[in-house]
Amino acid sequence: MLRCSGVQFVRDGFVLGPIDAVAKAGTITAVVGPNASGKTTLLEVVAGVRKPQQGTVQVDQLNMHTCSSDRRAAVMAMMPQRPPVECPLTVERLVSLGRLRLGRESVASEQAMGALGLESLRTRAVCSLSVGQAQRAHLARAVSQSGPRTVLVLDEPTAPLDHRWAEQTWDLLRGHAQAGGAVLVAIHDLAVAADRADDVWLLQGGKLLAAGSASTVCEPGLLQRAFGAAFEWADRKDGSRWLVPAGADQ
Repeated sequence: MLRCSGVQFVRDGFVLGPIDAVAKAGTITAVVGPNASGKTTLLEVVAGVRKPQQGTVQVDQLNMHTCSSDRRAAVMAMMPQRPPVECPLTVERLVSLGRLRLGRESVASEQAMGALGLESLRTRAVCSLSVGQAQRAHLARAVSQSGPRTVLVLDEPTAPLDHRWAEQTWDLLRGHAQAGGAVLVAIHDLAVAADRADDVWLLQGGKLLAAGSASTVCEPGLLQRAFGAAFEWADRKDGSRWLVPAGADQ
């Protein structure tokens, strides 16, 4: 379980927090909010990239900002919003970096490449790939690092992916959660967040406006308060519901 307790981070006049929220093992938690609401900053603080001025981030009682980098790598893997596309490493080498602080385990790297359709690209330099292919390679690096209880912290992992690989990625994240891990993922698409996540953290202006189940947080009135736009639930043919902008063609 990932727990943020009183987390506050200040930079260049922007104040994030205080944040008190939990991402439970066995779940996917989506972080949503308007542009510049603090989603990326929060994920960077959670992953130890930035140190909060106040509060703690813990994974199963382990403090992410006081433990060693090796200990942190054993319980958390991160993928940033804009991983470097000019990376000169081969796909195989990049993915293997996920095991750098955990000891070599080729099986984990091979499984990650297989899950994201990278076998035929293994000897290609990442900088020679399309944006979507490079995204899958960086995602495979994070996945190869993860174990059964690892927290995956991912910033817009599906943004540059086509429909097939976006769906494959969400299925992969669901499988990680079902195996006992936790997923904390920033996502721009509210409909996908409502459909795919178990829980949602809603940010506005650096503050945590709401945190709870996706069905509770993705309530049209609450979203309108955060985004300044109206939303509504639409019925789909399979009987499920889909979150859409109010008045949109369905």
